[in-house]
Amino acid sequence: MKKMTALLLLAFANATLAAVDNVHLSGTLVAEPCTLAETDTDIQLDFGTVISKYLYQYQRSKSQPFTLHLLDCNPSLGNMVNVTFQGQPDTELNQLLALDTASTAKGIAIGIEQEDGKPLAINKSSVNIPLASGNNALSFRAYAQIQPSALTNQTLTVGSFTAISTFVLSYE
Repeated sequence: MKKMTALLLLAFANATLAAVDNVHLSGTLVAEPCTLAETDTDIQLDFGTVISKYLYQYQRSKSQPFTLHLLDCNPSLGNMVNVTFQGQPDTELNQLLALDTASTAKGIAIGIEQEDGKPLAINKSSVNIPLASGNNALSFRAYAQIQPSALTNQTLTVGSFTAISTFVLSYE
């Protein structure tokens, strides 16, 4: 009887291992007009020291530039690109990025603007930017801005701050 049970268990074990077509894989292969420079996959922008007195007086810090480098662009695959910076919007300045909850500074939000100074709202795409054949540089600037309530009530809390955004490139 023990021999028969062992044979039955072995038969069941082999039956479960012999299942057919139970893993299906799929995807889409696409050709993108440009390649993002590897150095731009994780951009770290350091504001350095932002003086609270400066924010009370001017409402925002000086802009810090950063650039997205698009390499080997082929305009026949897409001659325009727009950029969307995605992230958690600030509760008061809803077109700017909220600070991460780990930030000890309070009363500011982070804004992003195009090179010409035109604000770029969080979670909204930029205007279409024409692509040239070869390498292209998309320049932006970030800044810290005081929240209206912190300005009115003089309640900035000094400390370190961080904010995170993910950028999405859309080609047309």
